[in-house]
Amino acid sequence: MVKKINTVEILNDGLIKSLPAEPLSWPQIFQVPHFIRKLNEAAYEPRIISIGPYHRGKEHLKPMETLKLRFLNDCLQRDNDSSAKRYEMLMTSMMKEARNFYAKSLVISDKEFLDMMVLDGCFIAELIHKIRKRSLLHDPIFRVEQITENILKDFTLVENQLPFFVLWELFGNMFGDPSPYIVVILDMFEGKMPGLRVSEGKRYNRNSVKNVKHLVDLLRTNWLPSEEFLRGYVKWKLEDEPRKKTKEEKEDASKKTEEVEEDNQWLRSATELREAGIKFQVKKVKKGSLFDIEFENGKLSIPFVRIDDDTEGLFRNIIACEQFDYSGSPKYLTQYREVMDCLINTGKDVQLLCRKRIIDNWLGTDDAVAEMFNTLGSEVILDRNNFFYEKLLIDVRKHYYTTWNKRKASLRHNYFNTPWALFSFLAAAFLLLLTLLQTIFTIIPRS
Repeated sequence: MVKKINTVEILNDGLIKSLPAEPLSWPQIFQVPHFIRKLNEAAYEPRIISIGPYHRGKEHLKPMETLKLRFLNDCLQRDNDSSAKRYEMLMTSMMKEARNFYAKSLVISDKEFLDMMVLDGCFIAELIHKIRKRSLLHDPIFRVEQITENILKDFTLVENQLPFFVLWELFGNMFGDPSPYIVVILDMFEGKMPGLRVSEGKRYNRNSVKNVKHLVDLLRTNWLPSEEFLRGYVKWKLEDEPRKKTKEEKEDASKKTEEVEEDNQWLRSATELREAGIKFQVKKVKKGSLFDIEFENGKLSIPFVRIDDDTEGLFRNIIACEQFDYSGSPKYLTQYREVMDCLINTGKDVQLLCRKRIIDNWLGTDDAVAEMFNTLGSEVILDRNNFFYEKLLIDVRKHYYTTWNKRKASLRHNYFNTPWALFSFLAAAFLLLLTLLQTIFTIIPRS
């Protein structure tokens, strides 16, 4: 029998009174909720180094603590300083605000938290400095490529972060101008994130990065569609979509979309679209973005993407960052994944996109790539009322559901789905033609 809740007992026990005065809020540096984390635990776990308090002290990450101490010593030697007091004072001034970035339930003393900020902050700053000065290869441990790669991967985990304002102040305190170091950070990840905005001459200031929460958020807020693509979307939203239509135009549009509305499938798979006559091509642009997917004249242009062992982890953490951001900023990767998930149902869809050089599969089988895109969307909320690819979906669906295109798709699927089926059709057509000619010559009298 379930015991009834006695509100009087709860009040008497002081449970209500013990609640914090301020309302509950989601921490800016958060731990991924269990219902998402269980889908792929490894995607959110640091492989080699801990940054911040959530993974601090884990056994497999302890060997890198020695490297952190060595990098702190490098900082002190460069400044001709024998004590870390300067950095301790800087971090102490920011500690209260920094603690508020993490979960209230975090159990760590102020002394431990301060030591962590100094050690982890100086490690990140010194690593970026060595990369900028191209001196990292002089360090024997970084001659092992796996070390550098795994450290950079661990920097992209949402749970493995320091507040960005702490890094900004540290860069400024150490090097004077933080701007070049922000550019280095973005440049390090440009290869993994096509379209990441990296501007060598850009000057960052405290105001331009005041809303950046941490390093993953810095990457997310700079991973955007191209400016040309954004202009096209804005133009469509402001001019084309709300324009007034005549009665005849509305009736025509209604007829064209009737079948579209009856089908609740958002976007057909790549193989189905191909059967309807839609052509796929890789989008070739010098300064394009992963998000610049376009449809024009029956051709679906999709930017190149390499899928490897690290893609899922990167995508999951950026998507988690988007999902738990309440600033109202667009969720570009979440929406890109949705389009790709619609296009990819099975390995056959991946095979088609690989043939068109849209996907470069370094992951393994085509089915593995399909599974990656299909599972990335689990437990992800998508705002379909504010969808960046809305025009793309409308245009592709209308093309697919046009009567003639549907008939062509049905013909291909039922009669020309294999070379042997096509050969049989041509043979039958040839025999029919011969029969017709024979009949004609039989009817026509000889002269």
